[in-house]
Amino acid sequence: MSRRHVSLLVKLIIAGVLLGWLVRSGSLDFGALAIFFEHPALLVANLGVFVGTYLIAAVRWRLLLQVAGIELPLRRAIQLTLTAAFFNVVAPGNIGGDVVKAIYVARDLPPNQRPSVYLIGFLDRLVAVGGLVAVAVALNVGSRVFSDDSQLSEPTTAIAILALVTIVLPVVGLGLVRRFAKDDDGSTDGMSRVATLRGRLIAAAKLVSARPGALALSLVLSIAIHACGIIWFSAVASAVLDQHVSVPQMAAVYPLGMLSVLLPISYAGFGVGHIAFEQLFAMIGLTGGANVINVYLIGLLVPCLFGVIPYLLLKREAGAPGEAELPST
Repeated sequence: MSRRHVSLLVKLIIAGVLLGWLVRSGSLDFGALAIFFEHPALLVANLGVFVGTYLIAAVRWRLLLQVAGIELPLRRAIQLTLTAAFFNVVAPGNIGGDVVKAIYVARDLPPNQRPSVYLIGFLDRLVAVGGLVAVAVALNVGSRVFSDDSQLSEPTTAIAILALVTIVLPVVGLGLVRRFAKDDDGSTDGMSRVATLRGRLIAAAKLVSARPGALALSLVLSIAIHACGIIWFSAVASAVLDQHVSVPQMAAVYPLGMLSVLLPISYAGFGVGHIAFEQLFAMIGLTGGANVINVYLIGLLVPCLFGVIPYLLLKREAGAPGEAELPST
């Protein structure tokens, strides 16, 4: 059994143990998933949110590729983004969807351009997180202006710290790189992991410095994606809990909870994310956070399986990427 298979098995076991504990404690009820069948309009809206957000994500990725001088047809970008969604479900944290779609683009490029494709994947992730935090900050600032709900103070403070780390510091770093690292080529050959990360950050900053407008537009697209996500999460929470749950309330917990889902601890964040949302909901005076994130995650992950269709079309066109093509992790 390979290291990747062992890693996936461990993550599945962790997810299973955590979910089992939540079920036994009464915090998680899979029967809440019936909400999609009881309210078909929610199912339709769920599919609409899935399609809309992945289309925007494809446009954002294509835009960032253009920053690196790589032109990709929109149809191909959508096809690869849906394929990535499929791999994020069937192989999270191992091959990973971002790596797979980068491979399909890189292998059609000359060797000197291929590293830029993986670099853009790294930049795409940073912009995605930045958009998540930006929309959370905007909604929280608005809610604090029009409301004095003290229950939102703790998550709001945490979000402010996230904004500092994911938006303010990267912007300052970009300015410093543009000023002082002009002669640094960002080479990562033979470097340690820390030095490699530094090299990637410098190379990404240099790419972005050439077209800051494209970065700003990609951030706007990320904000649009996460604004839809928070609004939809609020709708799901209202349906599952059978009470009104406001968008500002969800803006206070959604970013922190989703970041916990991204941690490479369990399969697709299951278990870890459930516990995080259960605690975050309690911080703002709500119960049932584990049920809400369970419905939300499964509602968005199941449609990802349809990404097998564009993946099979890609295999028929040029073959699937092999182990030798995957960068080391």
